[in-house]
Amino acid sequence: MGKFFVNFKCHHYGYCCTNVICCPTPYDIVNIVKKTNLCPKIFLEFITPDKIEGINKSDPTWLKINGNKYLMTIKRTKNGCFFRDKQKGICKIYSHRPLLCRLFPFKVRETKLGEIHSFSLHRDIECPKYRDGVVNVKELAEIWAEEQKHQEDYQDLVEFFNNQTYNDKKPFDFINLFVVIIDNNRKKNNKT
Repeated sequence: MGKFFVNFKCHHYGYCCTNVICCPTPYDIVNIVKKTNLCPKIFLEFITPDKIEGINKSDPTWLKINGNKYLMTIKRTKNGCFFRDKQKGICKIYSHRPLLCRLFPFKVRETKLGEIHSFSLHRDIECPKYRDGVVNVKELAEIWAEEQKHQEDYQDLVEFFNNQTYNDKKPFDFINLFVVIIDNNRKKNNKT
């Protein structure tokens, strides 16, 4: 399976939105902010290693502050992802969801040289993996390549952030490296 197409169609079962923690890149966050006008502090959280499985403790996207590690994720509610519509059970930002969400539930298979060989469906996830559709591997490869490029930029930002030392450093300070938040209330108060 997977050199040219993968048999799959999403039936909005919801596993990805309820059981998977989404780790967006700064690119994803900027895209969400542009499309929703939401402040990142509303939909993001920073979690510690004890709150997530499957992320290596040496992963280069861990923010390091005063001996603690934090990972930037989309906020979770009792219904799953912050952007999951609890009545309809679907993603409220589907057309501009993070790239990793677009790749779920696919797994890339690489050659020894790190080139894309094929895609398959992850075996170890609960998604029912309906196979009544066809997904073009070329499109998945383009999303994968874009995600990898943004991961490199993300890692550079994390390295820069981790090397900054100042008093009262907090995980949300990381967002200031790539999103400018304008406080309209402060602007109005300065005019009077």
